[in-house]
Formats: sequence, structure tokens, C-alpha cells
Amino acid sequence: MFDYNTQASKFKFQGEIVVPGDKSIGHTAIALGALANGVTQISNFSYSDDLTVTAKVFEKLGAKIHTEMSTDDMIIKGVNHQLKSLDEPLNVDNVGALESLLLGILATNTNEYVIQGGKYLSKRSIQRLVKLLKEMGVKIQQLTDNVLPVKIQGSDNLKGITYQQDISSAQIKSGLVLTGIYAKSPTVIIRKLPTRDHTEILANYFGANIVTTPETITVNPEKTELTGQSLTIPGDFSSAALYIAGALLSKGSQIRLPKVGLNSTRIGLLKVAKQMGANIILESHSINSVEPFGDLVIKSQQLHGTKITAQQVPFIIDEIPLVALMASQAEGQTVIEGIHDVHLQLSDRIRNMRVELAKLGIIMQVNDDSIVIEGEQKIKVKDNVDSHNDHRIAMMLCIASILTETPFKIKNIESIDISYPSFLSDMKKVLVAR
Repeated sequence: MFDYNTQASKFKFQGEIVVPGDKSIGHTAIALGALANGVTQISNFSYSDDLTVTAKVFEKLGAKIHTEMSTDDMIIKGVNHQLKSLDEPLNVDNVGALESLLLGILATNTNEYVIQGGKYLSKRSIQRLVKLLKEMGVKIQQLTDNVLPVKIQGSDNLKGITYQQDISSAQIKSGLVLTGIYAKSPTVIIRKLPTRDHTEILANYFGANIVTTPETITVNPEKTELTGQSLTIPGDFSSAALYIAGALLSKGSQIRLPKVGLNSTRIGLLKVAKQMGANIILESHSINSVEPFGDLVIKSQQLHGTKITAQQVPFIIDEIPLVALMASQAEGQTVIEGIHDVHLQLSDRIRNMRVELAKLGIIMQVNDDSIVIEGEQKIKVKDNVDSHNDHRIAMMLCIASILTETPFKIKNIESIDISYPSFLSDMKKVLVAR
């Protein structure tokens, strides 16, 4: 375990930084490339710990994967849905996105597999997705109550189902979509609320037939054959969000973020910032690529409190710690409504965020279905903080550190390797003391 000592100075952001490729798109691209027939070439691939786990899992299932570190390229030769049988468990570590994608894919194969997870995932219930897959004809034996590890044996005679979402989870939806591609009849997902849609977009790009409306997602499996593709991954918006929040809050900042992914289901923090009064400039907006992207220019500005509705919450699920920090420095009160589904998925993150920010003098009220944050709270360092091995919390605390002259220690900083290993060095490139 490693600790990070923050500096005894306030900072501002100046210059330009290119953020790594989008992690969520990376997971899905590896899965589809491994499953497809032919070769997939992925450009601007981000080599984080999470994505390394995903690549290793699909290599074990038979995909040939070559990585070119110097150019951030990955080349995958897919298995054309002929997954390799294994005598050893597949370990998804603590990669929640991989867990759901893998369950969905293995459900379509008649081999028997065991999936095991790390400390965090071995506590998180997978009961909802397991129940849905069983309805489609999959044999799943849970070796412990409602969590990993599980033993799964799929079927080549899967039946499509209709699923009325009881929780707004992109991961459950993604697992179900990948299973539905190989079913014998359509699978219909009736949305509770929209969630990030990379799986549907990329699956269609690889050759699936998925029809999306505001109310439903319909997976039509007839004669579907996934074919390898070339794909350039845009910059990860969740990584860009760190610089957006930091530049807005640190006086005198101006920063440019080129080629950031602007998928409408991912840019919730951008919309929240605008609600709070921020004027963020968008340049070179490309909407003709597989996933839209553009250049963002952010200057420091005074923010004001706002109400964030339940409909917005799925689009800020990764950025809630940053939103909390922004709200604490804004004028007035901010209320985040409808967090029940997030509580079910990320209860540890919300609890740990509240505990660690309190050590910096930032207080918030967390209820079962809302978070209330009063603005204009001064950062008063009371104790060292801990990431709790949560990369989102670790990086948010790094942003908080530039707003105070009082140094403190961030414990377990290595958790940032999960999604953005070069964050500290990248951030220092664009920080100027003020």
C-alpha cells in the first residue's frame, strides 16, 4: 500500500492535457472483439489495471490479443463465438463491468465455467442478472449466497425474455444484451431510466441488431454474426471530469481537454456543471464517429447550488464524489435526488466519500434516496484521508488537495491504477502554484 503526500500550496490548472481512452468502451470493445469473427484493432487504448484483467480473461477464453504499448493500440483475433473450455476459474478481480459482460457471454456457450472475484466483487450481489439469465435457460450455481464465485453453463437454445428494469444498472443491461444476441427470440428491456449505452452502440457496430427507443431496448438475434472492426476510443470522460471540476474550482485556471468522449449517457457532470452556472466551451465536435467526441475548454468560475434529479443520477454515477466536492464549494445548497439505485450498487463509495470529505471539513447529509450538500464550505484539514481502495475517491481527494494550503496524506493512492495510472504525473503537468 502506498500513501501520497499533498503539497502545502494552492494550485490552478493551466495548459492542455490528453486524457486516456475511455475505460468503459475499452471493456466492451475487448469483449466484442474477442467474441467476433476476424480481427479487431483498437486505437487509443488505455492500459489500466481493470482493462488488463479484462484482456487476460478473454485471452484465457481463446482470443489472441497483442498490445502495442508505444502506440496505445490493441489487436484482437476473435474466436467467432467458439470459446475455449477451461479447467481453472476465470478471475474477474474487482472489475464490475467485466463481471456482467462475462456472465452474459458465458451464458451463450455450453461449456461449464467458474467465475470468481476479488474482495469487493465477492461482496456485491449478482442476484438480479443471475435470475434473468436463468429465465433465458442458463444453468447457474451460486457457490456462496448471491455473490461470486458462481458456476455457469450456458445454452445454445436460449430464449429471449422481456425485462422490466427494477434498477437502473448499465452493467446488468449489458450482460443481458450480450446474451440476447445469441438467443432464439428477441429480448426486450423496458427501461426504468436511461443508462450508459456503450454496449448497444458497439454491439451494433460489430454486427448485432439492437433497436433502442427512449422506453425500450430490443435485441433481435436472427442471423447475428459479430465481425471484427477497427475502433478509435475517445478520451475517457470520467478522467476528463477530474480536470473539469478542478479547473472550475481553482481560481485562475484555464485548461483544454482535446478529443474527450461526449456520449450523451456519460456527460452528466458536464450538464450538472452548466446547471451550476459554468460556461464550458465545446470545440471540434465530431458526431460522425462510432462514439462522439470533442475538445473542451474550461475556465475557473463561481458555481451555485442546484437540484440534480433522479433522471440525471445514472449519468453521473462515476462522478458523484466530484459533484459532491463541486457542490461544497458552490454558493447555496445542492440536492442530489433519487440515489436509491446508486446506493444499491455503490453503497461503499457514497459512505466512504462522506467519511473522507468530513476529514477535510466538508459535511453532507446522506439519506436513503438523497444527498444534501451546503455550499461555501471551507476546506479545513482535520486528518489524513483514505481512498478505501476506490479510485474515484482517491482522485477526487487529489483534486480537493489543490484547493488548500494545508498538506495531508492520501492513503492507498495506488487505487488510481485501476482506471488512470498516470493521473498524478498528468495532473502535475498542468498544475501551477497560485
